[in-house]
Amino acid sequence: MLTSDDIKKVHACSIEILETIGIATNSNRIIEILTRNGAELKRKTGNLTIPGSLVMSALKTAPRTICLYGRTHNEIVLERGRVYFGFGGTPLHQLLDLDSGKSRASTKTDVANATRLGDALQNLGFMMAICGASDVPHETEHLHELEAVFANTGKHVVWALPEALTAKNAIDMAVAVAGGLDELKKKPLLSCYSESISPLTFSTMNEDLVEFATAGLPVFFTGCPMAGLTGPATLIGTYSLGNAETLAALTISQLINPGTPFVYGPGMAVSDLRTLRFSFAAPEWAMGHIVQSQLAGMYELPTFGWGGCSDSKMLDSQAGAEAGLMSLMSALSGINMIHCCGYLAGSDYGSMEMAVICNEIAGWIFRVLDGVHVNDETLALDVIRDIGSTGSYLRHKHTFSHLKREIFVPALFDRYNEQIWRQKGQKEMRVIAKERVKKILNEHYPEPLTQSVKATLRQIVQTADEQRNK
Repeated sequence: MLTSDDIKKVHACSIEILETIGIATNSNRIIEILTRNGAELKRKTGNLTIPGSLVMSALKTAPRTICLYGRTHNEIVLERGRVYFGFGGTPLHQLLDLDSGKSRASTKTDVANATRLGDALQNLGFMMAICGASDVPHETEHLHELEAVFANTGKHVVWALPEALTAKNAIDMAVAVAGGLDELKKKPLLSCYSESISPLTFSTMNEDLVEFATAGLPVFFTGCPMAGLTGPATLIGTYSLGNAETLAALTISQLINPGTPFVYGPGMAVSDLRTLRFSFAAPEWAMGHIVQSQLAGMYELPTFGWGGCSDSKMLDSQAGAEAGLMSLMSALSGINMIHCCGYLAGSDYGSMEMAVICNEIAGWIFRVLDGVHVNDETLALDVIRDIGSTGSYLRHKHTFSHLKREIFVPALFDRYNEQIWRQKGQKEMRVIAKERVKKILNEHYPEPLTQSVKATLRQIVQTADEQRNK
């Protein structure tokens, strides 16, 4: 989408934004970190201008490859050519109810159940939110949610942990699950997901990245302005702005702790001009992943993007089309970590049925990404000679050794003829997905935490509740 000169221009624009306009922040910690290292606090605007040299130094120390771990699952390796899917971003307080089909307030129990579902979905490699806990104190809800998540998955967890104290508590919880701080650093099973406030604003909420960088733990960051609202009306102008915000976060992380794992995730977001609502399935949003991948290639940074999400309010053809298109575009762009699987209504609420469908979409995409492999065995010339023009390949041993690897077999999507489809109940996809969710929730339970770890997590959350209530 961009030429090499275009990429350089976008980067140069982002650097000029940081050098001449800078970022606004009410965080004394961020101000101290930046000014101590050469950033200038402008008296007239109150913004911090960041020298391009600091950004370039940060790009040199940020890891090119990042390894993430789960409590019981295999490692995730973030490098060019590897793609993983996961649930949505920040926890939402609404969930599409399995029985009524209508959105409702979600609870801590829903968080646990949705996490258990995600743990069972083999094509989802990491865990984020699909719903939040609206039945716990607002000030500590992220910790309550994290408690439920750690107890119900063995996969790597990426979580939004706004402000420093919440992030500290979350790190303490991860230390308990990992079996110590050294073990957590060796095999990080928790990453922080942080966002700037466009345009060019960092708040005390972004001190979550300060805490994680201090601990040497992974930071996922996205600057995500919307064209014409919190960014310029031009798409590439909006991306350049979001890129500047993301590079500012990268710089902060590397100034705190050079080598902090940093996952690069600026977006090119748009709204529907009739409503000014953020669109989670706009083609421009998908185009931004191509731009992001190209910039990340120059920066040599792992990437974080979106897919599996829809603006539709229900499980219908729009939801399937948008989730599939966004997921495929992100994967073919080379985005490493693709989140938001299972989001509906432009991220107003999550859906466990949609998550199951996204798992199927991801499997389809993984087959495409695997491609075709050309060698003597796959060209199968000897087999073609054996069969000639009258035999059947179905009986040949070559077929038995290759068919399962070569042909994607869907678990949900229907390929039967009409007669068999009718015999199976003529079910719509939303019904099939609902049945799959209920089956998983009835049968799948991940390896449990030990009682001592559970008690530690409970104590951390209870103490946080008590501190916030004082």
